[in-house]
Amino acid sequence: MAYLEIDLAKIQHNTLMLKHKLEQRGLDITPVIKCIAGDRTIVEALKQLGIHHVGDARFSNMDKLDDEDLSFMMIRTPNRRELKETVLKVSISIQTEIETIRRINEIAASLDKKHKILLMVDWKDSREGILTYDIPEYINEIMHMKYICLAGLAFNFMCFQDIAPTEEDILLINQFIQSVEKKTGYPLKMISGGNSSALPLLDYCTFGRINDLRIGESLFRGVNTVDQQPIHYLFQDAITLKAEIIEIKPRIDTVKDASYLQVILDIGQIDTAIKDIFPMYDNVRIMGATSDHLMVDLKNSDFHKVGDMITFKLGYQALAHSMYQDTIPHEYVREPGVQMLVDTFQTSNEKIKIK
Repeated sequence: MAYLEIDLAKIQHNTLMLKHKLEQRGLDITPVIKCIAGDRTIVEALKQLGIHHVGDARFSNMDKLDDEDLSFMMIRTPNRRELKETVLKVSISIQTEIETIRRINEIAASLDKKHKILLMVDWKDSREGILTYDIPEYINEIMHMKYICLAGLAFNFMCFQDIAPTEEDILLINQFIQSVEKKTGYPLKMISGGNSSALPLLDYCTFGRINDLRIGESLFRGVNTVDQQPIHYLFQDAITLKAEIIEIKPRIDTVKDASYLQVILDIGQIDTAIKDIFPMYDNVRIMGATSDHLMVDLKNSDFHKVGDMITFKLGYQALAHSMYQDTIPHEYVREPGVQMLVDTFQTSNEKIKIK
């Protein structure tokens, strides 16, 4: 039976490495957990490392966790039906519309509960955010809202436009922050300066006033989201998909007029994003899929049998798709060698410098 193998030790290792590297540069990490669909076991593993604040975009995930020891950043602008939930369930939310903020202020007043927000700035991703020249006007109005606490600004990269952040962006963002504070007289305490795509800049860039990054994909997949290459100090196989062989038959490739050994696996397009899964080994090639079947070319290697498992790495779409599928079981493991690394790191991280 197909299942997701989730190595909690590797997830903890990746979290510790990223957290420590960011701390070395004066940055906090907000782990973004939306791709794991509110998986309680994974979140408990994060909590064991002292992580008690995470980012998510879905209240259904927060409801699954329902944890008093966990606070949430809502990283997507809520719709009107979600505004009361926003005030009640999250400690801070990212906002982009003044009408929405006004309504949140009214709801918060009715509940006698103040709500903290970040204003998302549309820097150059063009997905969501307030235009830069409108930010002072927003702040000037928010300053007079009794139940809204403006913590600072947020910036986004590579969610819509395939444009990576640069050292110049960091410089200009810092200049922009100073300009906004000068115009409004309002001190911005939290600057959430980007997501996983900002990680490559850590090696050569000073982040200045930026003091937080929202990290999700790199944490769970161990890759540089700018070019999808492995990050050398992270594991790329913390979460893998294992599928079972349910049929093995010789087939003919009618296009190439050549024989090959085909297996059928017990997953399909309903279960995951087929175009975003990658066999762990070179002797396997994906041929295609239907709703419930995945056809794979074994390249005439005949050592497999019915019941064997074939392992796949997951791109971000496949990871999220599979994690949200209730029909795919989760199996949790802890690789002993990696667990030793995690335990050692936790006791000696003050002496470790990650390059």
